[in-house]
Amino acid sequence: MSSIRETPAATDTTGAAPPTTMSMHVVLGRQVVAADTAQEIGEIKAFVVDRSGRAITKVHVAGRKKKARLLPWSSLTVGPDVVMASSAADSTGVAADRDLEAVKGHIDIVGARILDTDGFEHGTVTDVDFDPTNGLIVLVHGNRLAIGADRVRSLGRYAIVVDLSELE
Repeated sequence: MSSIRETPAATDTTGAAPPTTMSMHVVLGRQVVAADTAQEIGEIKAFVVDRSGRAITKVHVAGRKKKARLLPWSSLTVGPDVVMASSAADSTGVAADRDLEAVKGHIDIVGARILDTDGFEHGTVTDVDFDPTNGLIVLVHGNRLAIGADRVRSLGRYAIVVDLSELE
């Protein structure tokens, strides 16, 4: 099975070809190598997703809790078998509370409850498709439905909040 799946962007109405997306499930655990030294930095242990729930900002690659090492998404190139970082020097420690919460597994989009803006639960997130070139989330897969990123409102410790008002 290929690790790259063609998934149409939820907000694309131009008729353009769909972007190539990747699944968090497939990328999790991949080795991360520094492009400048070929040094293995670690492996993708977790994704740090912004509060809006629409973009990956960093990845956790090594260490635990406050000693965790993170890489900014902008320094990464995701290949079919390995993730390349521009440099091992791009890795940083935990700088913000959200980073620490993600490293500890308290904020994790996969496994989060899906709540609509009216407070109703719609299952849990089973996987997420994202654009590997920029980290933007394209589609959130739940055990009951798939949701375009344009409907995601926020991601917190308890749940991902989505707007399903026009679908009902």
